Amino acid sequence: MALVSMEREALEHIWRNGGQLHILRVAGCMGITSNYARTICNSLGRADYIDLLASGWCKITPKGLKELRKMGVIKEEER
Repeated sequence: MALVSMEREALEHIWRNGGQLHILRVAGCMGITSNYARTICNSLGRADYIDLLASGWCKITPKGLKELRKMGVIKEEER
């Protein structure tokens, strides 16, 4: 699955906030509604880029980290 720009942006915000971020904070960082953020995060979760917990927390998965490296957001020495 190729990430669309809003999914890429959400994944980057999650990474920049320690690799986990609540869906309401994703919405705030992106300036979008919480419903739209949930839609984006659900899509990222279905593609296994994040684990979306019932509590609303999003955590980046190893596949998500790999994608961020591919996008150039994470340098190889970062973890």
